[in-house]
Amino acid sequence: MKTINLCLSFRLASVYLRKRKSMSSISFLISTALGLYIFVLMLRMWLQYCKVDFYHPVSQGIVKLTNPVLTPLRKAIPTVKNIDLAALFFVFVLGMVKVPLLYIANGQWAAEIIRQEWLQYVLIGALTVVAAFGKMIFYVIFFGAILSWFNRGNDQFSYLLYQLGEPVLSPIRKILPRTGMIDFSPMVLAFGLFFADKVLYDIFGILWQLAS
Repeated sequence: MKTINLCLSFRLASVYLRKRKSMSSISFLISTALGLYIFVLMLRMWLQYCKVDFYHPVSQGIVKLTNPVLTPLRKAIPTVKNIDLAALFFVFVLGMVKVPLLYIANGQWAAEIIRQEWLQYVLIGALTVVAAFGKMIFYVIFFGAILSWFNRGNDQFSYLLYQLGEPVLSPIRKILPRTGMIDFSPMVLAFGLFFADKVLYDIFGILWQLAS
């Protein structure tokens, strides 16, 4: 763990966090827009993997938002075993360019950005894919659990969340003992996601924070 951290330059992280304290409105807009679109791209990938109803209004909205960038990419990046690699690749690219874009928005010269160690940007891009997937799964099970309290079994949105959450919750249910009407699998999964977040921060430090 210490070896990994020693191999990484802290100049990138320290400058970025120092500027973040006085983040301009443009930086805020860039960060928010990238974060939301990364979430939508990851959700698009998961919709396809779970084979949900693409005629659902939510699915249609996500498809319309992502098709302009994914359709050209799919000509070079195929879908493998129902996993949309084009969506994952574009999440990686957005994660990799996020910090340089925020540098530029905060007034730093492009030449200074180029002098940074680009391996760090590549690593941040890869970590962004992992972080985005974890966030997407968390929100799916969180809202799915809330809606389940209202017993809306026939609601289309509830069923969509059920379809998205079942691939990750079903294996946990097979391990957990039966507890009647109470389903503890969302709680167990949420705990696992929080634990994984802490472990990855311990390993990658500030780079994981930048990716998240």
